Amino acid sequence: MEERSPTFSEAVITVVIIAGTIIVCLPLQSGLQAVFLPLTLGVGIAGVLNRYLHRPWGDFQRGVIEGVSKVSIAMLILLLIGALVGVWIQVGVIPTLIHYGLRILSPSFFLPGAFLVCLIISLVMGTSYGTIGTVGIALIGMAVAFGVHVPATAGAVLCGAYFGDKMSPLSDTTNVAAAMGEADIFRHIRSMMYTTVPAAVITFVLFCFAGQHARSMDITQLQPMLEGIGNHWNISLFNIFPIVLMLGMALRRVGTLLLLFISFLAGAVWAVVFQNASLASVFITATTGYQCESGVASVDQVLTRGGITSMQAVIILILLAGALGGAMKVTGVLEVLVEGLARWIRSTGALIVAVLVSSYLVILFTGNQVLAIILVGQVFLPVFRERGIDSVVLTRSLEDSGTLAAPLVPWGVAGGVCSELLGVPTIEYLPYMWFAFLVPVFSVVYGYTGFAVWKATND
Repeated sequence: MEERSPTFSEAVITVVIIAGTIIVCLPLQSGLQAVFLPLTLGVGIAGVLNRYLHRPWGDFQRGVIEGVSKVSIAMLILLLIGALVGVWIQVGVIPTLIHYGLRILSPSFFLPGAFLVCLIISLVMGTSYGTIGTVGIALIGMAVAFGVHVPATAGAVLCGAYFGDKMSPLSDTTNVAAAMGEADIFRHIRSMMYTTVPAAVITFVLFCFAGQHARSMDITQLQPMLEGIGNHWNISLFNIFPIVLMLGMALRRVGTLLLLFISFLAGAVWAVVFQNASLASVFITATTGYQCESGVASVDQVLTRGGITSMQAVIILILLAGALGGAMKVTGVLEVLVEGLARWIRSTGALIVAVLVSSYLVILFTGNQVLAIILVGQVFLPVFRERGIDSVVLTRSLEDSGTLAAPLVPWGVAGGVCSELLGVPTIEYLPYMWFAFLVPVFSVVYGYTGFAVWKATND
């Protein structure tokens, strides 16, 4: 028999089986390990479908390998972030942020303040992971000291970090989305402001209300943590230099890998010079993480982390998600589902809803936001052109869903990374991801009302 593509019903059945496998297996284990087996089984299910469709097995294997290769850069970035986090704790960068933050911020304004700080840093750096792994960890430490709800703090950190990931011209997702719509990146960013800015304002207000119940705290109640940090590290504003260097490189559009590598080297030098650390201890910290023994439980809890080995579970997750994404793509399941949704479109509002839903489906079954942006963008760009709608409406919709949904999926790449870096399970910070829930609402409303939906021009 000749090879063929799956029908729409076959694609739906495949997705339902894989989704059912994940749902059944999730309660059986905790943490990221809970999704290792279901993702592996998902690749096997896709392989059975490939055989059923009489597609060449060699093509299926190459598709899986290609899926894994697409996440190889992400794995390198995460390994560098693991090393960076450990060394930046050892050098005193993150402890210094916590030390001064505890003296400046108040518990009642802590949540909206955390949102704004991460928003600004991520907008400048263009990377959510870099923001979460540095400033985000410091803010989690402050939340522990202030007695602020840690999952809510994680939500504030992630909402702010993903604002920058979505809006910064230095972000990879911003550039990929603009490229998929063949649009100028700054026109793409201006288009996103219509959905992103109002959602960010509402998110800020919500965090203001959420922070009002935070109890007031006398500075003397923070003394044990302040003393624990002060006795264990040489606290100085000079410790902020690696962050200033990182921000400067980000503004000069230095690539993410090089930026993280130089930031790591700067931290290693700073640890030897200002914290009297040996080179051997820096290498050990970069590999296995920093083991804090300050004698203060709250300090040790927050600042024992980092290291390349801390990323093992996340790396396995990324490998499996990449393999499943490649398997689903090579069998044609994702294309058939997305194209099936595109055929049912009758109005502009329905078109935008179809883009959002398609992006969610791809992320749900691959855990890869870049793949969602690329695949859905390729399918829907001809539809937008046929209807005479400006492609920046498509690129905006791709990011309103593809970029922001990534940290919401526990078995996805971003969900695993955020959970590992902040030490908060995805399911716990999920209720506070207001920004990710609000942006698509504006996107859908604009689609049905016609506001901020422009006709294509010859430009």
